[in-house]
Order: sequence, then structure tokens, then C-alpha cells
Amino acid sequence: MFTCNFCGNLAKTLRLYLLHCKLHRNEPRCLFKCAAAGCKDTFLRYEALKAHFYRKHNTSGPSSVGTVVTDFKCSLALCDHQCQTTKALIAHLKHHIVEGRVVNCPFRGCKKVFHVKSSFTAHISRKHRDLADNIHDSYKCSGSQSLSVHNDPDNIESQGNEIILQTAPNESDNDITEDFSDLFFRNVSLFYLKLQGQFLLPASTIQNIVEEIQNIHELGQTYCLSKLWSLLKNETPLSDEDITNICESVKGSDLFSICHTGPMRTAHSRVQTFKKNFNYVEPKKIFLGRDENRTDRFAYYVPLRKTLKCLLESDLWKKSRQHTSESPSDILSDINDGQIYKFNNFFVENPSCLKLILYQDAFEVVNPLGSAKTRHKILAVYVSVANLPLHVRSDTDHMSLVLLCKEKDFKEFGHSKVLSELLEDLRLLEENGIVMVDETVVKGTVFCIAGDNLGSHCIGGFSENFSRTQHFCRYCLITRSEFQGEDPNVCGPLRTIDRYNSALDELQTAEEPDVEGVKFRYG
Repeated sequence: MFTCNFCGNLAKTLRLYLLHCKLHRNEPRCLFKCAAAGCKDTFLRYEALKAHFYRKHNTSGPSSVGTVVTDFKCSLALCDHQCQTTKALIAHLKHHIVEGRVVNCPFRGCKKVFHVKSSFTAHISRKHRDLADNIHDSYKCSGSQSLSVHNDPDNIESQGNEIILQTAPNESDNDITEDFSDLFFRNVSLFYLKLQGQFLLPASTIQNIVEEIQNIHELGQTYCLSKLWSLLKNETPLSDEDITNICESVKGSDLFSICHTGPMRTAHSRVQTFKKNFNYVEPKKIFLGRDENRTDRFAYYVPLRKTLKCLLESDLWKKSRQHTSESPSDILSDINDGQIYKFNNFFVENPSCLKLILYQDAFEVVNPLGSAKTRHKILAVYVSVANLPLHVRSDTDHMSLVLLCKEKDFKEFGHSKVLSELLEDLRLLEENGIVMVDETVVKGTVFCIAGDNLGSHCIGGFSENFSRTQHFCRYCLITRSEFQGEDPNVCGPLRTIDRYNSALDELQTAEEPDVEGVKFRYG
């Protein structure tokens, strides 16, 4: 028995295991494992797994090129090289193609001519895999004859997209698991979700794809059913009513049509299906107020604690916890190795807490050089979890959206109102944590906030005018005149919490827009 590493399904044969894995080809973070005895190869794409299977483990497949043992000679001019197998002859001809010579297909009745090695390899794999004993007489030595036939799957040179998965006769439809329809439906759903979320296709384009492939499928289905009707009518004694029932049963069992005439039929039904079958966190509308035109303005917030709970319940989190390791004490290899982390009271008291990295930046959704510049500029806040392994954490697919707001509204209504829900969730995460199914409590807090200079100054309450303000650095109190002096590497006194609070107190009575580069208290 062969076990699927995605869903735990058991397959009786390696071929059925390969057929089952096809249902998981659209799963996020795919890692296909070869289930053959003694083979530990893993693949990121199903096509690679299939090609590996046919090259390494397809012992019951058709006889491949190079299985006939005989005597051959090269028919090209000025070459008298002799070979004992068709495989050796094919390999020798490939060397001639690499040298720049033109090679004719060595099989009888084939008039193809090749200048490129890969084209020659693909042609042999597609057209002559089961004709190994049909070499043209011009390549045979006089008096030679075939001695034996032996399948050597390790030397099959073929491309994964040229191999058709065939089920052996003893692997009937009865071996297909009962949850096949559920897996098929999940695979189709993930495919359309990938088009929408990963390839960023518009809903109208996806809808056109759905309609067209369903129309094409119905045309092919009609043709196949008419052929089935004719065969049953001419070859069996069944009545017209029985034949009709058989055709209707076949048509009613078509999973593709069931999906595309049901839950995948429209954009709305697909969205509802995604919400129902996958982890989905509903965004919240945050009412900010009314602008100068008396229009209601909103920000959109994806609840942070719900997002983190989905992460904690996912397989990704369980697998990542199995690969955590501590770095040597004298090497700085991660953010956990710094002094700020090691001497933070919250992290010391909660060593297994979630360490959140918030990232915020603004982006244009229209031409940033046109007349609509900054009119539709959006501020976005994202979160990533520093507890994940480095290779996972650096992948943008594992950064979750937290908040979207027009930058104009962000400046008009202020930080506190726009980020109010996020701040409340962070407070609850620190104090109460997230209660899991097994009643364990997982706490967390913000480890750091990442962003460019403009965004970081905006979050910290510092001046965002870098060209004119005297104190333009958020780390030290260097002035512009000192910076433009003789030494551009000079640093001023470092900012401290007391100095920051003192500037805020002075700001209340000062007429200047900022004091030492501080213009307001965040939060």
C-alpha cells in the first residue's frame, strides 16, 4: 500500500498512487514524494513526479528504445562506429547531432531529419518507443539478428509532458477511493483560486475560461456518448431504453460538468465555495468619518487574531515547528539572536509566543505619473510571523494582508482611527492570546515594524519632510547643518524614550510643526 502525504489516502499500486497525486497538483506549497520502496526523491511539481515515475519505476510499461541486443553500425559518412543495442545506436547518433551533422531517423519507414538533439530525443520517445526491433537495414551489420528483449526503465529518455498516464488492466475503477469526487472538486477549486489569487486574473476573464472549457467539454462529451450509443447498439443485444440509461448514467457521473454547472458556474458561486471550503477570514469595514464632500469613508481590516488562528491550525505551522533549531550563541543568524529580543520581558516570559513583523507601505493602483497621481494611492499593512523557518518566512505567499486604506483618508482621519482595530487585536493577543482547540493559549506581540523611511517616520510620529526639516533622522538628533558639514558619517546624540517624551511635552506649547523632528504622539 502507498500512502498519500497530502490526505493519507492508501493506494494499492504505485500507478494508482501517481493517479491519486494528480488530484493534489494545485495544492499550495506542494511537495510530492515518490512512494516507491527505497526512493526518497521529492518534487515541487506533479509533472516532475510523473516523469520520475516513468523513468525510474515504470517496470510494467511498454518496451523502450534500446532493449534489443544486436549488432549495428553507423551509416553516416566517414563513421564506422558499431553498437550492440539500439540504445547505444541512438546515443551515438545524438553525438553526431551535437557535432553539427544532420541525422536521419534510424527506424524503418520514418523519413524525419533532425538538426537538434532535443527534437530527436522527443521524436524517438513519442514515435518509436515500442519499435526497438524496427531499425533500418542500413544500420545493421550483415548477418546480425536480435538476441533478447529487456525493458530498461532507467534509461528511458522522455519528457514528462509527453507521457500519458495509463492504468493497468487490473487497476479498475473499483479501486478509485470514495472521496475521489471530493478531491476532484477541491483540485478544481484550487485551480480557479490560483488563477485569481496567484496569477491575478480578473473575475471576468476567469468566468470566460469557465464557460468556454465547459462548452468544449460538452461538445466532446456529446461526441463520446454518440460513439458509445453506436457501439452498444451494434455490438450488444441491449434495448434502446437500456442504452439510454447507460449513457445517462455516464453523463450524470461526469464530475467536470457537475462542477462547472454547479459551484464553479459563476463568479459569485465560486466565491461562496471558496469561503465555505477553505480557511477564510472576512474583512471588516472600519467607518472613519465623512470627508469634505460628506461622503462616508472606510478602511478595511482583516482581523489579525483570526488570521493567526488559521495559521496555527494549518499544516504549515505544524511542519514548521518540527524544523525549529537554535543558532550558536556567538553567531547572529536570526532576529532572535539580538539583545533587544533576549532582554525583552514579554519574550522572556513567553518564549513560545508569536513574534509578528508588521510591514506597511503605500502603492498606486493607477499610473503614478498621470493626472490621477496620489488620488487612488492605497496604504497597505501586512503581517508575517517570525516563528516560521527562514526559507518560509522570506516567501511573500506567507505574508498576510491586514489592512487597506486610502492614503488620503489615513492622513485626514489619523493613525488612531484607521489602526484602532489592529491595535485592539494586538492588545488582546498580548494579554489573552489565542485559545486553540486543545484549550492551549498562544500569545504574541509585535516584534518589529518594517517599512521605508517615509512609512517608518509616519508610524513613529516623526517629520516626513526629509528635504527641509532640521532633524530628519529617527535614530539620532543630528541637524541638517551638521550632516552637510565636513564629515557626512557623523552621528548626533541617539534618541531616547525620555528625549522623545520631552519633545512631545514641548510640542504642546510650541508653535512649530515639530520639535526635534517629532510632530505627534502615535496612538
